[in-house]
Amino acid sequence: MTIVGKETTHEILKKDKEFCFREGTETQLPMNHILSNVPDFMRNAKIIKEFAIGKLRYLMSRLQKNIDKAIDLYIGDCVEPKIIHDPSKTVADIIAIPITNIIVGEVCIICVFFFISENFICCYKSMAAAGKNFLMYRIPLRFGWNPISKHRKIIISRIKPIIEKRLYDKKKLGDAWIVPVDALQYYLDNPEITPDLDPNNVNYDHIVDALGDFVFAAMGTTTNGATRSLYELVERKQYWNELYEEAQEINKQCNGNELTSDDIAKIVKLNSFVKEALRFSKGIVGLPHRCVSKSYYTFENGYQIPSGRIVMLNFIDTHYDEGLQGQNPKEFYAYRHLERSSTTKIDRNFLGFGGGKHACPGRSLAVNEIKVFLYKILLKYNARTEIEIIEPQRNHVGPLADCLKGGMVFENRKEIIN
Repeated sequence: MTIVGKETTHEILKKDKEFCFREGTETQLPMNHILSNVPDFMRNAKIIKEFAIGKLRYLMSRLQKNIDKAIDLYIGDCVEPKIIHDPSKTVADIIAIPITNIIVGEVCIICVFFFISENFICCYKSMAAAGKNFLMYRIPLRFGWNPISKHRKIIISRIKPIIEKRLYDKKKLGDAWIVPVDALQYYLDNPEITPDLDPNNVNYDHIVDALGDFVFAAMGTTTNGATRSLYELVERKQYWNELYEEAQEINKQCNGNELTSDDIAKIVKLNSFVKEALRFSKGIVGLPHRCVSKSYYTFENGYQIPSGRIVMLNFIDTHYDEGLQGQNPKEFYAYRHLERSSTTKIDRNFLGFGGGKHACPGRSLAVNEIKVFLYKILLKYNARTEIEIIEPQRNHVGPLADCLKGGMVFENRKEIIN
C-alpha cells in the first residue's frame, strides 16, 4: 500500500484511467460478494447524480416533510427532558425515512413505507459491518454467505406490487400517466430492467442491488455526516445560540413555511458548521484506489508504484494543514468556511466527498438533508449532552474515525416557532 499526501492527492483523483476507485474500494467492501447482480457503478453513479441534482428543487419539499415526520417519530414531544441513549441509531432511523421516500417514492400504505425503510437500514448496517470487518467475513462471503440476502427478499416482496402497478398504469394510460419522481422509476425506465414493460419480465434482483448501492452510499454519507454534525452541535455549546438565531431568522423570512433551495442557501453559518464537522469526521487515510496502469505509474514528483498497488489518501495531511485550512487547523472552528467555497464544491482543502469523476454524486442532496435536519432540531429543541463534556475527544479505530459517543438530552423549546 502507498499513502499519498496533499501534493499528490488530486493527481490520484484526476487520473481515473490509471487509478480505479471501484477496485480500490472492493479491498475494503467486497460488493461483488454482497450484491448478486453488481450494478455498473459508473452508470449507477450517473443515475444518482442526474436524479439527486436534477430533481433537487422538487425533492426539497418531500425531504422536509419526511424529516419532520421522522423527528416526531424518533425524538417526539419533549415537554419533559428526554434522554436519547444512542443518538447514532436515532439519527440513522431519522435519515432512513426521507431517503426511503426519495428512493421508492410516496408509498401509500404507511406500514409498507416503514417496513421498507427498516430493511434499508438493516441492509446498510449489514453492508457496513462486512466492510469494516472484511478479514473476519472474507471466508464466509466467498462461500456464499450474504449479510443482506434476507433483507433483499423482504424488499423485493414489498416493492414488487408497486412496480407491477406502475408498469400496468404506464401501459394502460400512456401519455396520461403521471410519472412518479423517485429513484425507483429511474431504474424502471431502463429497458434492460423492464423490457417491453412486461410485469412478468422484471429483473428484480438488478433493481434491488442497484437500489442497495444507492442506499449504502446515501445512508453512509448522510447518516455519518448528520450524526457527527449533531454531536458537534450539542457538545459545542458556544455555537448553539448563534446558529439558533440564524435558523430563527430564516424561519421568520419564510413565515414558518417550507424552505426553498434559496432559503437553505441562506443558512450560511450552519453550512460552515456542517463542513467543519465533516472535516473532523474523516479518518487518517481513506478513498482507496488501485493502480491499473499496465506496468507501473510515475507520479509528477518522480515516485513510481507498480500496477496493482493500492493507494490511500492521507486525509490528515489535507484537513489539518495550516496552508489549506487557516490558523489552528487542529481546532474546531465553526465559521472557518464562511468565506470559502460551499460544502458541496470539490476543493483542494476538503476531501469529505472525494474528487474527480468519482466524487460523491449525491453530495448536494446529502448536505441539504443534513442542514435541514439540524435546522429543524435547532428550532424545535434545546439539547445537551447527558454527561457534561468540556472538549470532545476524537479517537480512531485503525485508520477510521471513531464516532463520538454518549447520550443526549432533548427538551422542547419554550419559544415555539411556527
